[in-house]
Amino acid sequence: MSEDSNLSKRSIFTFSVFASALLLAGISWAILQKEIKPSVRAIEFTEKISVPVPKEAKNVQIWIPIPLNNFYQHTEILSVESPYSYRITEDKEFRNQLLYFKPKTFPKDQSIEIKVLYNIVRKEQRAWNISQNGNTSDIQTNLSIRSFLEPRGLEVINEKIRKISKETTSGIDDPMKKAKALYYYVLRTMQYDKSGTGWGRGDSVYTCDIGKGNCTDFHSLFITLARASQIPARFQMGIPLPESSEGEPTGSYHCWAEFYIGGKGWIPVDISEAWKNSQKADYFFGNLDVNRILLSTGREILLSPQQKANPLNYLARPYVEVDGKPLTDFKVERNYKNLSPKGLIGDLKGEKRT
Repeated sequence: MSEDSNLSKRSIFTFSVFASALLLAGISWAILQKEIKPSVRAIEFTEKISVPVPKEAKNVQIWIPIPLNNFYQHTEILSVESPYSYRITEDKEFRNQLLYFKPKTFPKDQSIEIKVLYNIVRKEQRAWNISQNGNTSDIQTNLSIRSFLEPRGLEVINEKIRKISKETTSGIDDPMKKAKALYYYVLRTMQYDKSGTGWGRGDSVYTCDIGKGNCTDFHSLFITLARASQIPARFQMGIPLPESSEGEPTGSYHCWAEFYIGGKGWIPVDISEAWKNSQKADYFFGNLDVNRILLSTGREILLSPQQKANPLNYLARPYVEVDGKPLTDFKVERNYKNLSPKGLIGDLKGEKRT
């Protein structure tokens, strides 16, 4: 084990002892949190895609989602290596940005290779950063807040979901406390289980009935329960990062949710991570760690230019169409390595970015 790793463990232990002493002295966790600066993580992130072009192909289109920019995340494109020109586009509803490629000529029965290199700085999202005047982490979409009360794609509210939401929040007037009760309902009743079929689609009705799934299913259920209680909620898609200093993401994607409270803004929850680590259940209501990249927001996404096929259930990886039909048989490689946030951290202070 490295000296840095041992030092980190000693620091965590020292802080735990310190925190426990303060709590025993009657100092609340909320007050303690305000004295701790949020963590920051900077990485160099590489994404390579290899798209096999069928012999008979006449038209190829490639959309690569660009990790989002907001108060908690700054993304800078360092380079795009491609034999073809591209442009940056933005979907009309959620304003997810994309690298769009439409080569006029391309090799048949060969592969199109594209490599994108980013610098990404991620700041821990903490509950105390939610001011009374609104949450500066907000992603500016072209949708109204009220639109996040409406069903969308597989985020459906049926009578069972409506009944659960009503019973779980019975006697609670404060929308924040309602959201917390629904958070713990999902945490208590769901199992993180990817066996069998049907999981991973974020089908709220199916998830409610079967009571298991992955992060997509956990948060689809929470979103619909929140909406049934008249709390706007939305879906956030990202990429999970291990704590190690370099390597590959721990999975192809990881998602979470946000709910909206007037005067406070959008507040995050990560229920599947709370399920995996019960000691952090309280933390993941209103807080997010730095070990993730926010890639896109929303469900039923229409790209720009609009794809020929159906809206995307969610946007977790590049999307390719050949002659107007989705191509799924292509390779995506992602790697990261930690950088020093010094010199990059200023990008997270809310300055206007170009």
